[in-house]
Amino acid sequence: MITAGIITVNDKGYKEEDDYRGRIIKRYLENRGYQILKYKILKSNQVDLENEMKYMSDELKVNLILTTGGIACRPTDIVPEATKNVIMKEVSGIAEGIRYYNLQMSKNVMLSRGVSGIRGETLIVNLPENPKYLISSLDFALETIEYGVEMVINKIKDCVI
Repeated sequence: MITAGIITVNDKGYKEEDDYRGRIIKRYLENRGYQILKYKILKSNQVDLENEMKYMSDELKVNLILTTGGIACRPTDIVPEATKNVIMKEVSGIAEGIRYYNLQMSKNVMLSRGVSGIRGETLIVNLPENPKYLISSLDFALETIEYGVEMVINKIKDCVI
């Protein structure tokens, strides 16, 4: 069973029951048999976000962290910077694939700055905040993300890429 943490970055500071983006991710993961160890809503504060990702990875030992929000070009969009400060290895293909796939719906996706990478035995992926692109990203990439998690936790010895 894959364990996961979900982080919604939202300056409005919603409660979990109001956070439709986090609930979308939670539903997708639970439907695939994931165990959600932590679900957190944070304001756009880079230090807090970095600390939460480190906690989920280093202390809770989740296999996967999915973030939503904070990956555009607004002054408060700090998720890519926080993620880059936390990861030890970048896995750029996941973010590139998500952008490429979502470009079919809007050219504005070129402004997405989401990243993905590895910290210890945790794969971290930044997802869009727009529900349409969030759902599209999960539909497109979740199977590959799962394969990546299995590689990171060393369940796959012979790589097929």
